[in-house]
Parts: sequence; C-alpha cells; structure tokens
Amino acid sequence: MDHELLKIVWWLLIGVMLISFMLGESLDVGARVLVPWLSGRSGDPLPQAPAAPAHINLLWLLALSFTLALVWPSLGGLACLMTGLLGLLVLLRRSASQAARPRQAWRVLAVGLLPAVLLGGMLGNVLLGLPLSRCGQAGIQFHGSVGGLFSPFALLTGVVSLAMVCQFGAAWVMQRGGGGWYQPASRVAGVAGVMFLASFIVAAIWLATNARGYSVWAVERSATLCGPGTWVVLANNPGWLDNFQAWPAAVLAPLFALSGTVISLFACANGRSSLALLGSGLTVGAVLCSVGLALFPLILPSSVQVSASMTLWSAAGDERTLGTLLIVASVLLPMLLAYTLGVSLKGSHLLIEPSKRVGKRQRHALCSIQGDERIA
Repeated sequence: MDHELLKIVWWLLIGVMLISFMLGESLDVGARVLVPWLSGRSGDPLPQAPAAPAHINLLWLLALSFTLALVWPSLGGLACLMTGLLGLLVLLRRSASQAARPRQAWRVLAVGLLPAVLLGGMLGNVLLGLPLSRCGQAGIQFHGSVGGLFSPFALLTGVVSLAMVCQFGAAWVMQRGGGGWYQPASRVAGVAGVMFLASFIVAAIWLATNARGYSVWAVERSATLCGPGTWVVLANNPGWLDNFQAWPAAVLAPLFALSGTVISLFACANGRSSLALLGSGLTVGAVLCSVGLALFPLILPSSVQVSASMTLWSAAGDERTLGTLLIVASVLLPMLLAYTLGVSLKGSHLLIEPSKRVGKRQRHALCSIQGDERIA
C-alpha cells in the first residue's frame, strides 16, 4: 500500500478508536456516575442497575495512546500526556464510585464527569490552535499557560462533550436497567439532549463567525493522488468551513449529530429506550466525525507559528512502520471491537448490592416491580 494512502487509512482508524473510546466512556458514566447519583437523589436506592463494562474505556484509551505514539511520532510525549491524564481521571472515577456512600453521590458525579469535559476541552483547543512552536531539532515548545487552555470556547466544547456522554450513558441505563431506572434515566437523557442541542449549535455558530481556521495548500503535487508533495499551512480557513464547502456530503456529519439527539429525545418521550440508545450513539459518532472532517488534514494546528502545525502528511511515521502496525491492527482491533460489543450487550448485572441498601422484603418487592415494569 502506498505511503500516502497508509497515512489516510491510519487517520480513519484513529478516528474509529476515538469514537469507540467515547462510547465506552459513555457506558461507564451511565453505570458508575449516573446510577449512584440517581440512587442518592431518590432516597430509596433501587436494587438492580446495569454494571459498567469491565475496563472497556481503559482498554481503548491504552490502545489509542500506543497508536498515537507510534503512528504520529511527531506528537511525542504530548499524546502520552493527554491520554495518561484521561486514564488517571477514569481510574479516580472508578475508585470514587466504589468507595462513596449513597449520600456522597454528588462527589461521584463531580469526579466522574471530568474525563468527558476534559476531552471536549482538548478538542476545543485543537480547533482554536495551540500556542506551539518548533525550531529545528529542538522539538515542540509550548508558549501558553495551563489557565489559557480553559478559554470560553474550550469550556463550551467541554459542555458539548459532557452533554452527549451523559445522554448516551442515561440511554444505556434506560435500556439495560430495570423498570425502576427508566423514568429517572429518561429525565437525565432528556435534559442532556436539550443541553447538547443548545451548546452544539452555539459552538458551531462561534466557529463559523469567530474562529481562525487553517488549511494545507499544495505547492507541488506528488506522484500519487492521496496527498501533496510539497505543501504549506495557511491561516485562511475562517470557521473551519473549507472542507465542508469542498465536500458537500461532509455536512451530513453535523446534521446526523443533531438528528441523533432529536431522535433520542423523541424516543425518551415515547418510552422507546432502544431507539434512544441508537440516536444518542449516533450523536457521539457524528460529533467526532464533524471535528475530524473540519480539521483534515490538520492534526495539531499552532496559533503562534503556523509553519509548526502538525498535519497528516508531516506527523506520520515511515511507510514500513505504518504498514507493520496496520497488519497488527487488522488482528487486534476486530478482537477489541468484538470484546466491547460482547460485554456491552450482556444482560443487566448487579452494580448496587441490594442487601446493603434495602431490607429483604423490600428487595423482593422491588425486584417484582421491576419485572412487571421493565420497558423494552
């Protein structure tokens, strides 16, 4: 396979891995964050709830970290730092959810939602451009401050990420939990869906009217059709709209993001949990596709030195490395996908131990009520 084509294939595969991680993150949020929070608010903890798929999001995060470091070595320790921070927050959420008491549900909520907000903020900073520079062999230098990463737009994209993750997680609790979980989870999914629609539309308008985008211009075409031979990065793409204008079909990605949430809200209002899960999952995938299509072929734009921006063509490793990794990924990636689907599609499991929360008679009564009220 041609080297330029390998770069595009790996760009697509990394996108698939990021979407898979976000879906796994949403399932974990649904079971480990929303369930304890809903139980704490109700005052009468329900005995049956969907258990979080074991270590799915950590597996995807680990795979994503190794892939970024090997496929795009120009990112260096930056990719490991970002994925490592996300992994640490995921582990903190797991320990907080296991150690927290019913009345400490708000602490679980605060700690558990941080990874989703952080990932959304990272994507927002990428769209704005990071203050990075490069001088010869000195490597990448960061010229900003940590506080500068929490700009209003980055916080807004954090809200977008948080809303879509909570919407999908709540829809999963609706689908996999007992009947007693349906109504509270449906309310959370509805609120998260409305919050997503509002924040996503505001973020799109903000980008289109008040953001400096970047583009790659070919100075000399290569012998292949997959990429330019000699190119330069220019700050001449207002609102990151060039790709959507060049490829009209790309507009379907943000439209699917909005449509998925509308479908989920409709399903929540009409008691159709499977459709709500499908619609919210479509939203997660479409949002990340929208960001990827807007950035392509940029990976990490620089706001202080445009020539230091990392692109798909400059950041990728050599042809032999990419080819070998593709062979390995063709074996391991389907196995990881199959494991994810197998664990996620299992029946409900006990996450909250009934004997520790309710009496024996009350437990039997609640279980019988759930059996009668379960909504498909």
